[in-house]
Amino acid sequence: MSPLRSKAPRSREKRLDTLGAWLGPVSNASEEFAAEEVFQRIRTFAQSSHDDLLYALRIVSGIKDSVTIIHGPRGCAAAGLYHIAAGSSTRWIVTNLDERDTIMGADAKLRKAVTALHHRYHPAVIFIVGNPVVAINNDDIQSVVEELHEELDVPIVPIYTTGFSTQNAVSGYDTALHALLKYLSGKSSAAAKNGPVNLLSVAENALDRKEAHDLLEGVGLELNVLPDNSTVASFRAAITARASIPLCPDAPEYLGTILQEKYGVPYIDAPRPVGIEGTGRWLKSIAATLDIVSAADELHNRKASETLQQLSGFSLTGEKVYLSLSSANAFSLVSLVEELGGEVSGVTVTHLDRLHVRYLNELAARNPALQIHVSDGQEFEEISILRKLSLDLYLGDSTHIGQVARLGIPTVSLENLAIVGYSGVVRLARRIKTALLNRSFGTSLARSNPPYRESWYRRSDNWHIKQEVK
Repeated sequence: MSPLRSKAPRSREKRLDTLGAWLGPVSNASEEFAAEEVFQRIRTFAQSSHDDLLYALRIVSGIKDSVTIIHGPRGCAAAGLYHIAAGSSTRWIVTNLDERDTIMGADAKLRKAVTALHHRYHPAVIFIVGNPVVAINNDDIQSVVEELHEELDVPIVPIYTTGFSTQNAVSGYDTALHALLKYLSGKSSAAAKNGPVNLLSVAENALDRKEAHDLLEGVGLELNVLPDNSTVASFRAAITARASIPLCPDAPEYLGTILQEKYGVPYIDAPRPVGIEGTGRWLKSIAATLDIVSAADELHNRKASETLQQLSGFSLTGEKVYLSLSSANAFSLVSLVEELGGEVSGVTVTHLDRLHVRYLNELAARNPALQIHVSDGQEFEEISILRKLSLDLYLGDSTHIGQVARLGIPTVSLENLAIVGYSGVVRLARRIKTALLNRSFGTSLARSNPPYRESWYRRSDNWHIKQEVK
């Protein structure tokens, strides 16, 4: 049976043995994923956490000419404010369910919202994103979708996020992509021999997406980019593409896998194109599948030479670096830091699963004692780990930067920094150089009171991480 026949995909825990809580040397992680069963961990206390609704909204906020209805109480719609702050122009509303709606049902409110948005904006597609309240009450979204799809003659896509069916928010990507393929892809047809290839881009920096686009066009490929900045037509074209190329091996994996299994579009298992050598490996993986090896080699050699000249001998030799990023970014930056001569002293990633086995094995072979901390939003654990290390540089997103800087460690936020491709290496090197030359601010912050009590720092770093008991 096709996986698209189900209402929503299986959670990442069930599909990929995804871990959201873990701490230990990379060699242990490598051994654990080599086993047949991976034991889940839970946190007995969590400082903060994301849910799948936020990740699903990241997907739909990138679809052009669309409107989104967040079906639930207005508090759940606060997640949509993030995307406005991040520059998304997607229109969205919330059905604003109250206590009566949760008891009696809210079909009428949902119908009214869909109809009003259709007549006001005439979008190409309408998204209905569920939340924990409607999941618990089992609101009949599907009947509204089927009724109004016929009446309004517009694609209406229900996305069944629940907030509690998974401990890993990244499953929200899968849920949204599942719905987009199910309702927008259409019927399969044969791929054109020299037709476009899919560039799978999920929640990427616009400059990163442009860099990848330019590199692939540079080797003669015509591209269909989705879901970022895409249209309904992009999904219909996706099922006839020659192949699918991920810009990140984590986020769009479900999209690439279903396109391959259901529609026969080959999925190229390529690493994230970060760093000179990392970008070269990405191009090489693509070239081997699409028979463009000579063009890819020529482009890599030329770009690598230009990038080395721009770096002007920049080196991280002797610098100890800590990484705290999404999993794919973190593993790709480990290689880049080592490529520049630096030493990675530890890594915090958002999750670990079977998609990361090759990176874990490579790291275990090079540096088996390297500590891997799996955490999405647990700042208190990370600060405790950092206090015990002697570091020269911290690379992370904006979430923990303020508290890390209070430890006196030079920090670089990669939240809005484009790091993909050869240009990304140069941008990152310049940002790092600036941080290492300006340490006085961090030195001043280090004199402030620590954010947590000393009793917490004396505990083991995995104090709240326990193996799940079945």
